[in-house]
Amino acid sequence: MGPSKSKKSKRIRFIGIKNRVGMANDILQAIASYNLNIMTMEVNPPYMSVQVEWGDICWDDFKEHMRKNIKEIHDIIEINMMDYEKQQKELQTVVNSMNDGLIAVDSYGSIIYFNTKAKMIFNLNENDINQNINEIIPKNVYDPQLDIEDRDGVELNGTFRNKKVNIISDIRIIKNDMEVKTGALIILREMTDIRRLMHSITRPSMMTFDDIIGESRALKETISIAKSVAPSNSSVMIRGESGTGKELFARAIHVESNRCSGPFVAVNCAAIPDTLLESEFFGYERGAFTGASSSGKQGFFELATHGTLFLDEIGDLPTHLQAKILRAIQEQKIRRIGGKNEVKIDVRIISATHRNLEKMIKEGTFREDLYYRLNVIPIFIPPLRERKEDIITLAEHFVENFGTNMGKEKLVITQEALNELLNHDWPGNARELQNVLERATILAEDKITEEHLLISQAEQIKAKKNNQTIKEILPVDLPKLLEKIEQNYLEKAYEEYRSSRKIAEVLNISHTTVINKIKRYGICK
Repeated sequence: MGPSKSKKSKRIRFIGIKNRVGMANDILQAIASYNLNIMTMEVNPPYMSVQVEWGDICWDDFKEHMRKNIKEIHDIIEINMMDYEKQQKELQTVVNSMNDGLIAVDSYGSIIYFNTKAKMIFNLNENDINQNINEIIPKNVYDPQLDIEDRDGVELNGTFRNKKVNIISDIRIIKNDMEVKTGALIILREMTDIRRLMHSITRPSMMTFDDIIGESRALKETISIAKSVAPSNSSVMIRGESGTGKELFARAIHVESNRCSGPFVAVNCAAIPDTLLESEFFGYERGAFTGASSSGKQGFFELATHGTLFLDEIGDLPTHLQAKILRAIQEQKIRRIGGKNEVKIDVRIISATHRNLEKMIKEGTFREDLYYRLNVIPIFIPPLRERKEDIITLAEHFVENFGTNMGKEKLVITQEALNELLNHDWPGNARELQNVLERATILAEDKITEEHLLISQAEQIKAKKNNQTIKEILPVDLPKLLEKIEQNYLEKAYEEYRSSRKIAEVLNISHTTVINKIKRYGICK
C-alpha cells in the first residue's frame, strides 16, 4: 500500500512521543516503509512533525500503520503549518509591514532576501535573488569586499531601473560567534518618510491663529489677513519689530495652509556663519569639501519639500546668496555643492524681517528682484505700544503659564502692576513683556506687584545717571568703563544677530576684531 502518482503535501504531527534515543529515526523509518517521501521534519518533544508528499491514501490506514510500528504514539493529527513555517510567516508579515526597506545579503554580497518596501523602492523581483547587491546599488553605499563595520546615514540619490530614488540607508554587518562576517542587512528609508517623521516630531510646536493672544483691532485685522492668504501657495513676507511674534504668524499660516501635512523648516538667516550659508541652504554631496560628511547632506530647501520654508531675518542674507535663493524659488530646483544633477523641490516661502528692505534696495544691499519675489503678500504686525489693550491680556496669559510651570497656580498680578505695564513703551514688544513677567513670577510669592516688575527701578537708575553732575561721576576708571560699554554692545549685537559678519557691520568694526572680542569676553559661551 502506498501513494498514487497524484501527489500533494500533507503536514502530520505525532503527539506524545518520548524523548528517547532513536525515536525520531523509528518514526521516519515507519513513514518510509509506507512509501511516503519526507519533505521536511521538526522534533519538539513531546511531539514530532513531518511534511510528506501525499497521494490517494487512506488516512485511517496510515494512522493504524504508524501506531502499530511506534507503540509510544498517543495521537496522530493533521496540521496546517509546521512551527518553523509559522515563525517564518509571522516574521515575514512583520518585516513586510515595515515602512523601511530591508535587503539581506550574504558574505559575498548576493541578495538572499528583500521585503515589500525594498521591492517597491528599487523595482525588485524574484529574479534579483542571488544577484549581487552592487548590481542594484553603487559600491559607495555598500561594498561586500570592503565594508566590515556598521554605517549610518548613507544617502543614495539617483535613477535606478527608470525610477528616481532618494533614500537614506543604514548598513548593519552580520557576524557569527567567531566575529566572522556572514552577511549584511541594508536598511532603506525614503526621504519622504523621513520628512514626514520630522514633521510629526515638530508638530506639537506648531501654532494656530487661536494661540496668538490679543484683543486689539489692529492685531485682529492682521490675523484676518493672514488667515485669508494661508491656503494659497503665494510667498508671504511678515514685517514687524523684533519680539512682535513674526514666527508665530508664520507657523499659524503653515498650519492653515494646504501644506500643513508637510514639514515646517524655520531658518534664522542672521544666525548662520558665512562659511556655512550655502551648504546649509542647498546641501552638499559626499566629499564635496574638506570636513564634509561622508554621506552628504540635505539643505533647507530639500528638507522643506512639500512644506514651508520660513526665512527669518531675510534682510541679513549676503547679496551673493540672495541671487542663488532667487533662482531656487523661481525654478523650484537646486543643485547641491559638489553635485552634478539638479534636485527638484516644492516649497512655499514665508520670510520675515524687522529691517527696512526698501532702504536696503536703494543702498544696493538687498536685491530688488528677490524682494518682489518674496513680498507677494506683505503682512505687517503692529508693535505692542500701538495696541495697548493687548498688554493686559498678554500679561495675564504669561503669568498664568509661568505660574503653572513654577508651581504658583494661584499667583495674580495687582492692578498697580498692570498700570505700570500699561505705562511702559515696550521697545522689545511681547518678548520683552514675557521676559519681565517671567522674572516677576520668580520673585513673587502670591501676587505680582510693581516692585517685582523692576521696570521703574531701571528707569529711575537711567534718569539718575542722566541727571548726575560731572563731579558726582568722577573719578572713574575710564578704560574699564569703556570695556564694559564695549562688552554690553557686543552682547546685545550677538543676541540679536548671532553673526560675526553682521555684528561687524552694525558696530562699524572689522570682522576679525569682532571674533577676537567675542572670545575675550566669553560672549559665545
